[in-house]
Amino acid sequence: MKSNVVCCTLLATVFPLLSAQASTPFKPERIGVEKEIKPGPNVYVMDQSWSGSTNITVVSAENMKTKGNISTGLIAQMLLSNDNKQLYTASVYPKRIVWGETDAVVQRFNIASLSLLKEMSTSPKMAQVSANINTFKLSTNEKYALVQNATPAASVSVISLESGSQLLEIPTPGCWGIYPSQDDNRFSSLCGDGTVTSYQISDDGKNYQATKSDKVFDSDKDALFISSQRDGDNLIFTSFNGSLYLINDKEAKATLSDKFSYTKGTKGNWVPGGFEVLALNKPTNLMFVSMHPKGKEGSHKDGAKEIWGIDMKSHKVVTRVKTKDALSIAVSQTQKPELFALSEGENGEGGTVLKYTFKGEKFVGKEVGKARGLGSFNQMLLVDY
Repeated sequence: MKSNVVCCTLLATVFPLLSAQASTPFKPERIGVEKEIKPGPNVYVMDQSWSGSTNITVVSAENMKTKGNISTGLIAQMLLSNDNKQLYTASVYPKRIVWGETDAVVQRFNIASLSLLKEMSTSPKMAQVSANINTFKLSTNEKYALVQNATPAASVSVISLESGSQLLEIPTPGCWGIYPSQDDNRFSSLCGDGTVTSYQISDDGKNYQATKSDKVFDSDKDALFISSQRDGDNLIFTSFNGSLYLINDKEAKATLSDKFSYTKGTKGNWVPGGFEVLALNKPTNLMFVSMHPKGKEGSHKDGAKEIWGIDMKSHKVVTRVKTKDALSIAVSQTQKPELFALSEGENGEGGTVLKYTFKGEKFVGKEVGKARGLGSFNQMLLVDY
């Protein structure tokens, strides 16, 4: 008798619910795809894969939320067009993964729609190395795409962006990195003997001429990071010991125009470290550098504990902001700098991007935003404003 009472009670409860649900029209959820990402400044964070598709996450620079992503091939490199409306990648697509032929391509994407616009073949000799801003570049007026090769012999592929075809493969023996000059037909490369070699491409794109500089740095005593920043006709490099080198490439033969230490007299043996260790904010003429203490032989890839801002006019460090094992940095080109630092994150959460702003004449830095879980092999980020 008791069980019958329980059943009747349950039925009395369920029937009104079913009746109420039946009287409410079913509205199917409609799922669509936005044609374009939300407008506003962006941060591009590369998760470079060596075993599958490389993923580039597009993050809002304003609220640090993900807008979308772009997928490309293995071991990709990336760069932005001059107008920041297009993103280029260079990557490889192995047909049989572990052996056999490999397709190496340069791809151009529309940022607003995150869609592929064009694909161009490059040499399968393309260097399959960690992402770096100076292993894949466009010439200054976007006439050519320049791709670093390694077999391990070094060379650079020159691709016409108009026709999409490769015009030249220029050997760069003993030299590495691509540094386009203000001349659309010339780029330079940093050499292990302490010199810079410049390569002048003929107007028809069929030939080139190489010009070697005098020695501008000592690769044994004060080696340079391969990543650089440009200010007019000067390429700016930092050394492992904490000196900035300004190399002028206005003429075919590059020359050292200035050199100064920004660590001399500082306690704690602070030195630069990471992958993309420099970021220049031109409106304020501040060069940001990722730094760590207790520097020693081999620590040049260690994550940063602080990011320093150097006034390029006075040669003095004017700001220091604490960070969390930053591997790469990038900065906006706004009058009030917005700095972004890419770190490995904590507790295995994957790539983390930290945002910093600076206030006052002393450029007091403060962390104001964070994006987490952006990959497992993050070494490079870009900003487009």
